[in-house]
Amino acid sequence: MGFMTLFMAGLAHGSLYALVALGLVLIYKTQGIVNWAHGELLMVGAFSGYTAFVLAGLPYPLAFLVAVLAGALLGALMERIAFRGIVHEHHATLALVAIGFSVIIKGVARIPFGADVYTLPPALPDAAPLRFAGAIVTSQSALTIAISVGITLLLLAIFRYTRTGKQMQATQQNLNGARIVGINTGRIFSITWALAAAVGAIAGLLAGPISLLYPDMGSEFLLKGFAAAVLGGFHSVTGAIVGGLLVGVIEMLIGGYVSTAFQQVSPFLIIIIVLFVRPHGLFGRRPVERV
Repeated sequence: MGFMTLFMAGLAHGSLYALVALGLVLIYKTQGIVNWAHGELLMVGAFSGYTAFVLAGLPYPLAFLVAVLAGALLGALMERIAFRGIVHEHHATLALVAIGFSVIIKGVARIPFGADVYTLPPALPDAAPLRFAGAIVTSQSALTIAISVGITLLLLAIFRYTRTGKQMQATQQNLNGARIVGINTGRIFSITWALAAAVGAIAGLLAGPISLLYPDMGSEFLLKGFAAAVLGGFHSVTGAIVGGLLVGVIEMLIGGYVSTAFQQVSPFLIIIIVLFVRPHGLFGRRPVERV
């Protein structure tokens, strides 16, 4: 397999990791929480899309909307039910609650779907592969990259041009200051979780055709997304995107040129090396405290 084919496949996988990392970073920047149940939001998006697209026979755009709404609703409910009252607790407490929610969501998913493995057909099954700079790119990979770019641009536009986006940034930068000037931080928390969960659900739906669907599918994507967020910097939206793409490309190149045995662990080895040089990630900033 040629370099450009591997590179484009890495970008497609990396786009999924970037979306997962983006959801993690949005929540962390707002409330300082690493949502260890974020992989299950991806799984819910995948199965919601499967139910709508395959079982109900809805067109793909409607199935896409169903997945987004299911993810957003679950994310908002998680924030309101599980995290709103304990956001100031110790990180270990928050992690245990998130892990508990993860187990609950997977258990609920096993009620209708069991332990079976499902497949989600591609959105464009009849589309011919594309050729780009000598690389062969499947229509699903091209769609994944295009939607990931579109989602990223949409979020950046929301942050820059909308009132809610500016309130989200203010809340991220100074929670107490945002409350003093009258921002409803509870509403901002819910919106942030809904956005992050919707992005995760989109990643799940896009991952369906290139990954098998089962209740534990979110774990691998969570680890890769977490790795991307650490690599790029947990306080940087740009870092989440770049980190995800780097993890995907590194993974595919190592698998293609070295050995598939190292494919799963290679991104983490690179991250360890990078963090020795830049402990806060490629785009992270060292925290500054006034004394």
